[in-house]
Amino acid sequence: MTKSKKLFVALAAVAAMSLAACSSSDSTATTESSAAADTQVVKKIAFFGFWKSNSFTQAVLAGVQEGAAAAGAEVVDLSTAGYDAAAQIKAVQDQTIKGDAQMYVMLASDSVGMATAAQEAIAKGITVVAAFTPLGAKFDTLEPQVPGLVVVGETPISNGKVLAEIAVSACEGKPTCNVAYLEGFKALPLDNARTAEFVATIKGSSVAGSKIKLVAQVEGGYAADSGKKAAQDVVQAHPEVNVMVGSSQAILGATDVVDTAKVALIGNGSSTEAYANVKSGKWFGLYNSDIKGMGIKSVEIGLAQANGQKPNPMFDTQTLLDPHGTKAVIGDLMGTYSDLS
Repeated sequence: MTKSKKLFVALAAVAAMSLAACSSSDSTATTESSAAADTQVVKKIAFFGFWKSNSFTQAVLAGVQEGAAAAGAEVVDLSTAGYDAAAQIKAVQDQTIKGDAQMYVMLASDSVGMATAAQEAIAKGITVVAAFTPLGAKFDTLEPQVPGLVVVGETPISNGKVLAEIAVSACEGKPTCNVAYLEGFKALPLDNARTAEFVATIKGSSVAGSKIKLVAQVEGGYAADSGKKAAQDVVQAHPEVNVMVGSSQAILGATDVVDTAKVALIGNGSSTEAYANVKSGKWFGLYNSDIKGMGIKSVEIGLAQANGQKPNPMFDTQTLLDPHGTKAVIGDLMGTYSDLS
């Protein structure tokens, strides 16, 4: 064999070995990738929001989808058509029977009633994350009241306390500061717990140079129209009111009927409209929260739980942002949902 033929044979052998090695490596990588996919605990996440068209629900869902995409999991939105607690609970129970989702993230319309549906799902081996509010009859703790539950949110008690603290700061410099509170729905235990804490904190608070007094406590609901009506009733009965607090939707309605140069408005919500009103000076403050971040964190901790990593099952979303949303605190924040949709 000539030298040139020997060189050709040698090069061919090296090339063949290289191709074999590449083929083996690719095969191994494909096998490992397939194995990883097969052993992934959570492949589908079922999301249950307040209602499909609600922009707050959509903001949380966007965070859930972002967190799921990073983990290679699918998200199915099973939010009901309206704010219907019974329909939402049934949707959860139907999904548990169907059994093709390994994790739930839920915004419970009825935090007490949903506890049972969550318990049923957990008993089937499904990881359940309660976002925004805890599940159960206790409103002063994030500690899971259902064994195995993960809670990523805040208590209505802590929410009411922060709202009162913002109101107290709005009273600073006013010799007499009259506060009006537009509570949500008196029929909801969660709203009653928030209201009770707001009232207790206001009555127990003081600020330099001001005598603080709660002069009105009426139902304002979660719509601009109901807030407008409540604000009109308050101003008629108490024209001397200095501070008014309510849901961000109710305070949007109140903005049209009070003199914002004389009445400091505070909205319980982090909508784009709320941020815009605080920045413009029409409102004194808002309840500052990272809604999309809550969805991302729900998936993060839920996946850790599903994978057996034993994370802390309680996460306080007040730690994501300072909730005392005055103009100085919110900076350039814009909000991720609208109160008008």
